[in-house]
Amino acid sequence: MLRHANNFRRRATPANLVLWGLLALLGPGSVFAVQNVTLTWNPSPDTNAAAYKIYYGGVSQNYTNTIMVGNVTNATISGLVDGGTYYFAATTLDSAGVESDFSNEASFVAPLPVNQPPTLNSMANLTVLENSGPQTVALAGITSGSPTENQTLTVVAASSNPALIPVPTVNYTSPNTNGTLLFTPVLNAVGTTTITVTINDGGDTNNLVTQSFTVTVAPSPTVNQPPTLNAIGNLVLNQNAAAQTITLTGITSGSPTEKQTLRVTASSSNPGIVSASAIRYTSPATTASLTVRPTANAAGVATITVTVNDGGQSNNIVSQSFTVTVLPNQPPTLDAIGNLALNENAAAQTITLTGITSGSPTEKQTLKVTASSSNPRLVPAPTIRYTSPASTAQLSFKPAVNATGVATISVTVNDGGGNNNLIRQSFTVAVTAPLATTNIVANVVSVTKALTQAQPAATVNPAATLTAVASASGGFSFQVTGIAGSQYIVQATSDLVHWTSVQTNTAPFTFQDDNANGFSQRFYRAYYQP
Repeated sequence: MLRHANNFRRRATPANLVLWGLLALLGPGSVFAVQNVTLTWNPSPDTNAAAYKIYYGGVSQNYTNTIMVGNVTNATISGLVDGGTYYFAATTLDSAGVESDFSNEASFVAPLPVNQPPTLNSMANLTVLENSGPQTVALAGITSGSPTENQTLTVVAASSNPALIPVPTVNYTSPNTNGTLLFTPVLNAVGTTTITVTINDGGDTNNLVTQSFTVTVAPSPTVNQPPTLNAIGNLVLNQNAAAQTITLTGITSGSPTEKQTLRVTASSSNPGIVSASAIRYTSPATTASLTVRPTANAAGVATITVTVNDGGQSNNIVSQSFTVTVLPNQPPTLDAIGNLALNENAAAQTITLTGITSGSPTEKQTLKVTASSSNPRLVPAPTIRYTSPASTAQLSFKPAVNATGVATISVTVNDGGGNNNLIRQSFTVAVTAPLATTNIVANVVSVTKALTQAQPAATVNPAATLTAVASASGGFSFQVTGIAGSQYIVQATSDLVHWTSVQTNTAPFTFQDDNANGFSQRFYRAYYQP
């Protein structure tokens, strides 16, 4: 970048004082903020030359600055502003200070500053073992690239294989020169990934620097990874439940790199309650099926233990246990049935049976309802209409022709269990003859108290007389006579043992029993109440 000045103003110059050679620019000494440039020239052949003087300014041939540099052939000019244009010329001086004319003119444009890329030291490759846990890698040499660039730096990291090592965590605060990377290999994963760290100083250009290193996750050379099996939920069954099939999940060798043949077995702590009867499994499937079978008529708790064995020398077994609770059979239910009183030769009877259940909402058993008669000559075997699991049934029967007496009908519900499987309810059917057959014991009198003084015992007989009289259908009536105006208590019984007071009245009076036909036999008595 040399320019010759042909129109410099001429100044008086001693004939023997001449500046020889051309003024040249060696170039900028810095490209940042405050810049400098170095000038060089050939020495003057004039033996009187004692020093040189440099002139420069921002306008050609109009120099605003001077520098005396002595008897040398180069000089460095500092303090130049970025992007500015400068013009330079030189003169020679003798010892008396007489100065020569200007040399040729040289010009220089101070360049604008260029962003320096940030820096980051390289990182060594890393090898870790499978499942080795969290790892920390140091970051060093982080700078903006120049002491004069006070930029805010950001640091990010990426993983080429997130399935092996997820994106690392960066710990860094600008403008520190150090930071750390944190990462953890994925459980049971092996392989290689490239970790790339990037520094960004925010500039428009030259703003990035990256460093990469590899992380190799190697299989553990000595430790067998234990196989895996998911937990199994507990099971509650009813007594005599059908065999149950359970799906076992999460079966693996414990590591993608362990290609072992797996074996799955099961055992029961109490085969008398539940047996672990069968396992269906083919290695290396991740699922299997287990069949458990409750023992007939048994109830209680058994622990089923399932084991996966990968055949390794150590860490080769994993077990999961669960309980099977077999509930005892709950007896079925049937509501009580009321007794029934019928007349001889009564029509066919139908009774609705209610409250029929298996005994538990969890017992889905097939129920069977039957009935029997204790006196088939009076009441032949009843019939039942019932469909499980309905809660009601119909019981039908017809008393035998011209038969009277009492029969006990027993109704049984059976849920099919090995025990607690029956419920039985019984009721009586009393068939009685018409009123003419009712037995009456009259004149059975109990005198519980003596006659009053107004009625001496020697002259008055307080005994009552009972005389049958006509009565409405279904009832029985008799006349009670005794001491007129006196109180008499009427009692009744069906067995001549247990007497019940049924009326107290003033003689003479008529007693009527509207429920007489409800008994196969009925006895009455009256006694004086003074």
